[in-house]
Amino acid sequence: MAADASVSINFLLTGLGKEVEFAAKFSTTTAPTRSLYHYAVQTTADTEQALELGDVATSQLLIIKCVANDVDLDLDFDSTFNADLTIQEGEVAVIPVPAGVVYIKNNDAAEESTVEYVLIGT
Repeated sequence: MAADASVSINFLLTGLGKEVEFAAKFSTTTAPTRSLYHYAVQTTADTEQALELGDVATSQLLIIKCVANDVDLDLDFDSTFNADLTIQEGEVAVIPVPAGVVYIKNNDAAEESTVEYVLIGT
C-alpha cells in the first residue's frame, strides 16, 4: 500500500450576521516514503540553524509549530539567512514543498526558539 500525506484546514464562523467559511487542503504530489517528527531547541540564540532532515532526502510537506519564543524561517537558505516566514509562539504553519534546506532563527533578540515539526518526503 502506498503512503499518502495531506493536511486539511476547515474554519467556520457563525453568529455574526454573515457566515464565513474557509477550507484548504495540502497534499504531497508524490507518494511519501519517509517522514521525520522532531522537537528542536535552537542551539545558540541569534544564530541560524538548519532543521534536521533525518532520512528525508526530498521534502514534500513541512508542518511546523513554534512551541516557545517566536521563530523566523528561511525556506531556501543559501549562505545568508533571510526570513521568509515568522511563526509566533503557539502558531502552526503548513508549508507544501519547501524550496530547499529550511533554517530557523529566533525572531526576538537573545532568545532560543523551540519548534516541533513533521517533515514528509522521499
